[in-house]
Amino acid sequence: MTAFKRKRINITCKHIATSILLIFVLFLVNAQNAYAHFTHFEPRIIHVSEKHGGLELLLRMPLPLLLLDKTWRGSDSLQSIPFTYQKKTGEDTQYIVDVSAIEEHFSAFSQLVTDNYSLTHTNRPPSELIVTDIHIFNSDQRKPFSSLEHAEHSFIGGNIVVDADASNLFESSIDVRLLAPTATFDGRYNIDSELGVHLNAIEKLANIVQVHSQQGTSNTYSSIGPLHLSFEPEQNPLGAFINHLGNGVLHILIGLDHVLFVLLIALASTSWLQTLKRATAFTIGHSVTLAMGLYGLTPAGTWFIPAVEILIALTILYAAIAVVTKHQEIFGYMAISFVGLIHGFGFSFILNELVSEAGGLNVLDLIAFNLGIEFGQLIIYGVFAILLLINRRFDPLQRLQLNKWLPFAAILLSVFWVYERSVQLLT
Repeated sequence: MTAFKRKRINITCKHIATSILLIFVLFLVNAQNAYAHFTHFEPRIIHVSEKHGGLELLLRMPLPLLLLDKTWRGSDSLQSIPFTYQKKTGEDTQYIVDVSAIEEHFSAFSQLVTDNYSLTHTNRPPSELIVTDIHIFNSDQRKPFSSLEHAEHSFIGGNIVVDADASNLFESSIDVRLLAPTATFDGRYNIDSELGVHLNAIEKLANIVQVHSQQGTSNTYSSIGPLHLSFEPEQNPLGAFINHLGNGVLHILIGLDHVLFVLLIALASTSWLQTLKRATAFTIGHSVTLAMGLYGLTPAGTWFIPAVEILIALTILYAAIAVVTKHQEIFGYMAISFVGLIHGFGFSFILNELVSEAGGLNVLDLIAFNLGIEFGQLIIYGVFAILLLINRRFDPLQRLQLNKWLPFAAILLSVFWVYERSVQLLT
């Protein structure tokens, strides 16, 4: 190979390395506080049942999800939002739900729903959706929606009901009754919505779809983020297991704090076998507290969730300092299992919210979610191992010194998290 070709290859590798580094840094900056568990998931719940007139969908979601379109630039922009008006309160401006506008232009309001949701049979065109009833309420005062019976109770007051305390848009949710008159339960359906894909909080949206058969049985499907779910009148146990498995994988992949700890375990390990042993110790630890949190065997005080989040940030700081100072004894199996206990509570906070909205979770589903977390870790280890291998083989990439700057970045980020979460605990 000529010197000119080697130079071109080195320049190309350098550009690739710089791009990877830039993307990673941007990811850290963007995600630094996006996934703190005690910011809570917002539920989008849909009950699907067969009625004499077709399929009925009872839908619950945060009201801002429906009204904030792709032009939304934040509250400080003071831009107009449909079906609201602005009210000055001291130095702040609130967006107030305009009940009269909703009543006067109900067809236009309904179209916001039908334009943004689709119900499609695998062998037929999309089903027509018709909004028949709505109920807008204060999110903090929401009543149960975890069963079909509870959901039906939300619509007993009339076609258009807006509770008196549902004035502030950003504190309100909406229940919607939808009818698909031409749809019947005779195969697989897809339900889709791109609502909220432009919002930073979209990955905090938990989708729960419950499908109720005429025989009285029900099946639950769930996901996080934009809504793209397939469902059938009857779900086999394997399908339910795979669904919860996927949720476990997704949860650890979008949790930057957990990802960082897993990467630090990989950096501190000298072989694949040692990495797997440490990963197993971490899994054993978080399995215990995940189950404890799910079955209510944890303190009920409001201080507990943010306190655990602070401890999670401290475990990352602890591990990153250990990597920098080369104190390998800190990564003993007992120590990692103890850290796993702390992280397990974090996993349980999310799963607990999903379970409370979905109406229950059996032991098999819990095992599937836990296995998903384990598979998610293995994905992280595999990708990181490939990056480390590339880093060591190409001269330009060696200058990045991934094994050195990553723990330093983790130290800075964890210190920020400790500060941020401590402030939230004290306020």
